[in-house]
Amino acid sequence: MVRIAVCDDENNICSQIEQYILMLCKKLCVQFEVEVYYTGEGLCEKLADGICYDLIFLDIELTNMNGLEVGNNIRDVYDDEITQIVYISGKSEYALELFDINPLNFLVKPLSCEKIEKVINKYLKINHLQTGIFSYKYGHDTFQIMIKDIIYLKSKGKKIMIKLKNREEDFYGSLEEVFHTQLKMYGFLFIHKSFVVNYSYVSIFEYERVILSDNTVLSIGQSKRKEIRKIQNELEKRRS
Repeated sequence: MVRIAVCDDENNICSQIEQYILMLCKKLCVQFEVEVYYTGEGLCEKLADGICYDLIFLDIELTNMNGLEVGNNIRDVYDDEITQIVYISGKSEYALELFDINPLNFLVKPLSCEKIEKVINKYLKINHLQTGIFSYKYGHDTFQIMIKDIIYLKSKGKKIMIKLKNREEDFYGSLEEVFHTQLKMYGFLFIHKSFVVNYSYVSIFEYERVILSDNTVLSIGQSKRKEIRKIQNELEKRRS
C-alpha cells in the first residue's frame, strides 16, 4: 500500500487529486490510501505525531504555513529525506526555493489525471520497480544495463566497478556524481566513500557494515553511519 497525503487549502483541488488517485488504483493495480489536509499546520501536526506518508501532494500557496515551510519541516525538523514531495502551484517560478527540499516533481495548475498518473508512475518506478536504465561510457562507446540488476558499485581510483549478479563492469567516472544523477532516486545507499549499494540486495544491516544477499560484506563509513541508520529505519518503517 502507498500512503498518500494531499494538502491544499482549496477543497476542489483536494477532491480532484483524490479522485484521480482513486481512479488510478484500478488502472495501475496498486492500493493507495489517501488522506486530505487543508492547512500546512494540520499536516505538520500529524507528521509530528509520527504519521508517515510515502508521497505528499503539497500546495505551495497555503495560508499561514505555506508549502515551502512544510517541506522544510519535513526535511529539517522531522529529519525525513525519504518521503517524496510533489509540489503543486498556480505559478511556475519556484525552482530555486525548491532546490534544497528535493521534491519528486512540481506540477502547475490546472491539474489533470495525466499529470497525476505521470507522477504516480515515477514514484512506483523509483521505489518499487527499479525499471530504469543505468548508462555509462567506456572509451567512445556507451553501455546500458538495468538498474535492478546492479548489486553495488565500488570506486577504484578513477574507475568505478559495477557488481552484477554474474559479472563485473568497469568505467571511468565519479561515484558521487553517478549516485546523485542516476542511482539515489532508485533506493541506492552511499554507505562509504568507495561503495554505493542497492538497498534491495542488503540482507543484514549492522552498525559498521552491511551483508548482501551474495554474502559480500561492505563497510559503512564512519561519517555515514548515523545517516545510513536513519535512512534504513525510514525505509523499513514504510515497507513494514
